[in-house]
Amino acid sequence: LAPMLEIIDAWDGAARLTTRPIVIRGDEVDEVHRALLDAERRGVVFVAGNDDSLPSVPWTNRIANLTRFTNGMASCYVLDGEATQLLNDRLGQAHAVLPGRLRTYRSQVQPDSVVDGLRHRVLSAERIADDNEQPRLARVLASNAQLQALEQPLPASVARVHRMLERIADDMLVHRLGDVSSKRPSLVPSQPKAAAVETRESDRRQDDVSAQQGMLLDYLKIKVGIDDLTVDRIDEIVRLIEVGRSSQEAQKDIASRFAQLQAELDETQKAYHDVKWQLDDEQIENRDAVERLTRAAETERTLRHRLASMGQAEVAWTAQPSEADVSRPDSFGELLRWLPRLQHVVFTGDPDCAEELDSNDPLGAWASKTWDAMLVLQDYAAAKADGRWARDVHGFLENTPDGCHEWPTRRHARDESEEVRTNPAFRRRRLLPVPASVVQTGRIFMGAHFKIVQFAMISPRMHYYDDTAQSGRIYVGYIGRHLPTGQTN
Repeated sequence: LAPMLEIIDAWDGAARLTTRPIVIRGDEVDEVHRALLDAERRGVVFVAGNDDSLPSVPWTNRIANLTRFTNGMASCYVLDGEATQLLNDRLGQAHAVLPGRLRTYRSQVQPDSVVDGLRHRVLSAERIADDNEQPRLARVLASNAQLQALEQPLPASVARVHRMLERIADDMLVHRLGDVSSKRPSLVPSQPKAAAVETRESDRRQDDVSAQQGMLLDYLKIKVGIDDLTVDRIDEIVRLIEVGRSSQEAQKDIASRFAQLQAELDETQKAYHDVKWQLDDEQIENRDAVERLTRAAETERTLRHRLASMGQAEVAWTAQPSEADVSRPDSFGELLRWLPRLQHVVFTGDPDCAEELDSNDPLGAWASKTWDAMLVLQDYAAAKADGRWARDVHGFLENTPDGCHEWPTRRHARDESEEVRTNPAFRRRRLLPVPASVVQTGRIFMGAHFKIVQFAMISPRMHYYDDTAQSGRIYVGYIGRHLPTGQTN
């Protein structure tokens, strides 16, 4: 598409489609605002913010490199400092794009909804600035743009035309049954329109033809067994044969069409069951979250009441957690960059397996929960290091010490089932990397795992190895979709 976009003006609703980011200065931000709010827009819009502390040309080139695989699927705007401020004033804090960041705006932006802001992901300045991240981020942005395009239904006018053409094609198939458009030449020679001068030679040829037809009729009478066979009846037989051939061809085409429709129906039914399965799991997850939130709210209310009764009302109502304590990564790519913050937890797995989950986690909820599990392991290892805890991780979850992060025990497994441990194929997938100082082979079986969420066949898991007794560390060898078992394989 790039060569075409260089010579023609292409639009996705009010959003311009170009091969390079469009630089927006000052009051030119009206174009970006219209593109974001346009209800007819189908693709994503990438918007990069600035506060004029970033040099314009290098910053634009870096954004162009990140979005190089999205030509024709997405629009991209790079704002200067003034344009960034003006756009943020119009959109509000929940939908703002901060300087040094790149935000992906999906279709149907709703500035009045704070919750809607969660749909539009933000790429941090740290990841954008990391040269090693550039190839991976370019693939992720391209995948997001492609997924957005594929998820969009056909425009109503196009869908109507599509259905009309399918009906016409189906009608043509049905009408072909018994319809013979081509006519075989009759065995009876056609008579000339005008009388010609008959010669003795032409009479002789006519006699020869009549004789040959007579012989052919006699032969066919014997073979077919019809005494009163005539040329007209032969023409009728030929016509019926043609009807049969045409009907057979039409039946084959109709059977092929039925097979196509059945395949589409099967695919639709599978998609329906998958979505229903995912919805059921989401409802379970939501119910679980509501129960934990209610319990936390009641605990908070009880503690505040006790503090107030002890004369500590001011502390009860003014004490708030720090921003660092409540912030969570909004993607698995971001989570991997946060890992150096944890002193006792080391990730040794394949980052691609973790980042693949982002395509099914558009709001970053899974990444947030995975970080919660990481914080639990960090607190566990720290408690063991300073002598506050001596049991294993599961015991830590059952009786979490004061001030440590909690995790439901039902969402943690001490080990895999016997079926998994003894099955060579299943066990092999759980032989995960650790430093050679832990085991010389560089791989060890990690049966213990956190059940991040329940989500159909994906259901992300985090497998780890507790080495606190030796190195004081916990090695996380896998973050990704549920590894195969007898039920999932």
